[in-house]
Amino acid sequence: MLISEIPTIKKYKINRFALIIGSLLPDIIDKPIFLLGLGNGRFFSHNLLFIIVSFLIVFLISKRNLEISLPFLAGMGLHLILDLPYVPLFYPFITYRYIIVEEPLLYWFNALFTNPIVFSTEIIGIAILIFILIHNKLYHAEDIKNYLKGSLQTPIKNKDYIKSKEGFYHE
Repeated sequence: MLISEIPTIKKYKINRFALIIGSLLPDIIDKPIFLLGLGNGRFFSHNLLFIIVSFLIVFLISKRNLEISLPFLAGMGLHLILDLPYVPLFYPFITYRYIIVEEPLLYWFNALFTNPIVFSTEIIGIAILIFILIHNKLYHAEDIKNYLKGSLQTPIKNKDYIKSKEGFYHE
């Protein structure tokens, strides 16, 4: 999301919703697998094969719409890049060793509060989200929805509009 705030990139109409879903999907899949104690779910959702298959599914479901499928792909790719080096990129073609933890939720909370890297990345993520909300004046659900769709401007609410030769404008 932060990359989509760069002015030269922001001028393009990027489907931020697809970008967000793509960037979260690997964790949406691997965290429940991990929390259920079924092993490290990264083997399934943090690899190149998963990215390619997911992209093709989204591409076909969206009726070959690149405005949806490319931001989705970019989100997934950036997610894996940010998770490096702990990513089994070439699974199932290369095997990786995984740790099976007896109490995965306790393990995750312990890592969150004892590992400064994990804690700081979570804080940075929250700070970026707050920055984006404030910087783009995303105070209402409709404004957030328009932002996620890639609209360049949020609508002006409850204002008087004046008709001119060029069209409507706000006074």
